Amino acid sequence: MNGNKAFILLNVVIILLTIALIGASLVAFFSLINLSARTTADRAKAFYLAEAGIAHAINVLRNKAGLENDMIGPVSLGEGTYEVEIDFSQSLIVSTGRVGSAKKTLQLQYAAL
Repeated sequence: MNGNKAFILLNVVIILLTIALIGASLVAFFSLINLSARTTADRAKAFYLAEAGIAHAINVLRNKAGLENDMIGPVSLGEGTYEVEIDFSQSLIVSTGRVGSAKKTLQLQYAAL
């Protein structure tokens, strides 16, 4: 009878360890998915911040006001920032948006504004 109880106890312990292992694997899996989703969202936000920087530079160039040098920013907007560099010799606007560790850079070649 004691051998039977020990066998049952051993099976229960093995089953509980298996369930714990599956639970820990699920927690790790969902944490990774959450991190991936957050990174994707930050990249999209950085892209849109870079677009906002391009729009800001176009507005400044059209109005020919508020531009003391060839740099704009960094400008805080929402959860991140954007920074713009204007290369007048090449008619090029380069805007970089940053959110957390995500960074996106956009370039716009212009002819006349």
